[in-house]
Amino acid sequence: MFAIGQENQLFYGITMLVGSALALGLGWHRCRQAKIEQRKAAMATVLLPFFVMFFSHLLYCLVDLEYTIYSYSFGYLFAFWEKGYMVYGGILGAVIALLIIGGDDRLSMLEQYAPSGAWMIAAARIGEGFLGQGYGEYAMEESFFCRFPFMVYDPYYEEWGWALFILGALIAFVLFIVLLKKKKTWQGDSTLLLLGLYATAQVLLESLRRDEFLRWGFVRVEQVVSAAVLLIVLLCYCFKAADGKRLSKALCLGLYAMMVVFCVLLEFATEGRIPFLQFLDVNACYASMAGACVLLGGSVLWMRHLCNAQYTAIGKERYI
Repeated sequence: MFAIGQENQLFYGITMLVGSALALGLGWHRCRQAKIEQRKAAMATVLLPFFVMFFSHLLYCLVDLEYTIYSYSFGYLFAFWEKGYMVYGGILGAVIALLIIGGDDRLSMLEQYAPSGAWMIAAARIGEGFLGQGYGEYAMEESFFCRFPFMVYDPYYEEWGWALFILGALIAFVLFIVLLKKKKTWQGDSTLLLLGLYATAQVLLESLRRDEFLRWGFVRVEQVVSAAVLLIVLLCYCFKAADGKRLSKALCLGLYAMMVVFCVLLEFATEGRIPFLQFLDVNACYASMAGACVLLGGSVLWMRHLCNAQYTAIGKERYI
């Protein structure tokens, strides 16, 4: 079912349809539990798929606007039923839809649909595998890992490549479980937690990809977007918190800045272009980047802890 460079449109369609149905059903159920108007939940069920598909396709096309218009036409930007999607575009579409539909309940709806978002990311990554994408470096020699689900086979080159789409789906599924089991806090916390931790993982996963990933020259688009999303999440937590703990917040933002710079240096170091990091081989570079991503994820959890601690201390109402 999975092979590098080969598309299985049938299984891709089934994966996305089933994933969407379960995600929308879960969102509906959680909205009912939160006593959100059924009219809003119904509108979200109908409109969310269109917003997600439209914005995921639009952002995919905007990454290389000149090529899109030259190869297709200007109208292709808005033809969301055509091929070409970007996960971050889908996330943006879902957030915009819930903000518009939710009205006064917009933050509550974001909270309720956060687990559904993690579920859909997992489905999208599995779907990516059915399209022959989402793989990493080829194995240099045969080993125990040269089999699914660790690797996928490339029938053209007769080689095995790391199945990064499985790892991406697994990370999203873990986030799905965490968000379902998370204690109730203030509205919007789950969405920020999902975005922050997902973006952290993408910094590493995008660096490992060797497929048709989105790029501007040698710059990997989703890595840049992930760094920007991480910063937005940290700032949202920082602004949500009350005054105080300024040193801790500054240290957290400083850690973020240092790790982002470190990851950029490691990207160049994998090609041997950073003299003072030439003692690191490619595997050591990626191991170091994984460590940096762990610290980036730690900065998200740290800032969230500071926010939640202050939010409770000043007597704010908790989300129920």
